[in-house]
Amino acid sequence: MRYFMHLAYRGTAFSGWQRQSNTEKSIQALLENTLEKMTGQPITIMGCGRTDSGVHAMQYFAHFDCDESWSYDPVERLNRMLPQDVSIYEMIPVHERAHTRYDAIKRSYEYHLHLQPNPFLAPFSAYYMLEELDIAAMRSGLDRIREIEDFRHLCLTPDRFKNTLCKMYQADLTVSEDGLRLCFSFTANRFLKSMIRIIVSRLLALGEGKITLTQFEDINTGNQQLRYRTLAFPQGLHLTKIIYPYLERDVKSYIFNR
Repeated sequence: MRYFMHLAYRGTAFSGWQRQSNTEKSIQALLENTLEKMTGQPITIMGCGRTDSGVHAMQYFAHFDCDESWSYDPVERLNRMLPQDVSIYEMIPVHERAHTRYDAIKRSYEYHLHLQPNPFLAPFSAYYMLEELDIAAMRSGLDRIREIEDFRHLCLTPDRFKNTLCKMYQADLTVSEDGLRLCFSFTANRFLKSMIRIIVSRLLALGEGKITLTQFEDINTGNQQLRYRTLAFPQGLHLTKIIYPYLERDVKSYIFNR
């Protein structure tokens, strides 16, 4: 039987989603090891995507195959065995060819940042020591992002992909009333390696006046290099929603008011 596992995790203490040979501090390794302890059989999990070190997921899906008859509640038992950084919400039986990564049709992310030091935001929002940001300029930049079809120059490792085409459905910015907290939100059919962190970094360069809108457009098409920070800080990034043609679930984990 194939199952989709609906979960959420706080990525601060982990090296990212994917199991790595040089560390056991990945979400995938943690879940595989815990499932093996629970079922007594080795289980391999496939996730809906790879998140970088320190990145969070308010909603995430992973699938695995298991013939266990579940004489107990597997969700309750997993939550007892796992650290509080990870929460399991459902184990959903699906058809044998269902795939959490390849079947997803929409993915949504949020990037949170704050402009005033705050120890209570720090684990989940990126602090930037910036005096002033041109919000209108960044929103103009987001308008241009929505028009892009090939994101090759907004990907950290474009040659690893067969193609770098993405359909961007949403790219927006919301600002708190005091102007000290910002949230970029993106929805697309797929996201490439570090794509959002690159986009946010360039939007901040635009907002700071380090580049013009014309330069922003040129950089995103590969006409020139951005001599500025390559990636936005990881802790502000949250995977927030995954949608499948045959499955959609409400987000159960919230860090910020929505």
